[in-house]
Amino acid sequence: MAENKTAAYADVLKDDFYCHCGAWVYCPEMNSTKIDKHQNKIPCMGEGCTKNDEKGEYMECPECGEIYYLI
Repeated sequence: MAENKTAAYADVLKDDFYCHCGAWVYCPEMNSTKIDKHQNKIPCMGEGCTKNDEKGEYMECPECGEIYYLI
């Protein structure tokens, strides 16, 4: 089984993210915002841009299908 690849959630929110194959996966313009418990607006991944499974939240490359779990 292939090793799971990871991407830092905070980095993905602020910089374009590309797969190892070179395909574009996510950019900050896709970010959304949510309100935290202190009523501050904080950036978060855009709705529908990630998926979830038993291992956690992840993004999938649209070109090669590589999965990147968010850490």
